Amino acid sequence: MKLIKRILLALAAVVVLLVLVVGGVIASAFLGNDPLPESAELPGGARLIKDGFVAAFVLPAGGNDVALIDCGNDPDAKAILAELKRRGSDRESVKEIFLTHGHGDHTAGCHQFPNADVMAFPGDIELAAGTKGGPGLITKQFKNGPLQRVTVTHPLHDGSTIQLGDLSVRVFAIPGHTDGSAAYLARGVLYLGDSATNRKDGTFAGAAKVTSVDSAQNHASLRALWKRIEAEHLEVKFLAPAHSAPREGTESYEAFAHGND
Repeated sequence: MKLIKRILLALAAVVVLLVLVVGGVIASAFLGNDPLPESAELPGGARLIKDGFVAAFVLPAGGNDVALIDCGNDPDAKAILAELKRRGSDRESVKEIFLTHGHGDHTAGCHQFPNADVMAFPGDIELAAGTKGGPGLITKQFKNGPLQRVTVTHPLHDGSTIQLGDLSVRVFAIPGHTDGSAAYLARGVLYLGDSATNRKDGTFAGAAKVTSVDSAQNHASLRALWKRIEAEHLEVKFLAPAHSAPREGTESYEAFAHGND
């Protein structure tokens, strides 16, 4: 019995150590990020909603209708629902959800909005549904749990434009953080999910390597996107990643795009 007890204690210690190591690695991915505010107003009436360590975004689409960029980490979507109430809307007013990618901290609240069309690139459909684990060094060991799973109802195509009421959303494929990572441009705000971050020192950076499928591809995708923005003379007023504060202007992104790894 004493031997069994010792073995169990040793196993418990190993589990605790692994949890601490994984937690430390994930936490290190966010060190140096410009901290998320509790909320922030963005051009065109959009609003950042902080949900713990991640942001979701509410975009007005005319009348009481809204679209969401991601659904946050809270399965009850309390912060998003509070913002909808503040606007005079409710969960039925959410008509479209644009997923930047399929990780659970961006999908957990989606089931609170049953009327919404859920959009993502094909590469992340299985990830969002929980039938496939994340591709990153850490996240590949985990699949979305029951409260994080969401069915994508509208597979996206690179370069397409989605129209909801008076809201126009341009869609860009930027694989690297995940196979199906997306960026969205709406009313001058470029929503980048986890594929990029605004740093405290004023710089722009790519996705955290430990949670990404291919860091080099992520950087290449971001640089290619900037070239498209320049070539098409698209207006970008704000950069809005999911794990750092939004930033007005594009100087830091431009410097990244023309730099070297």
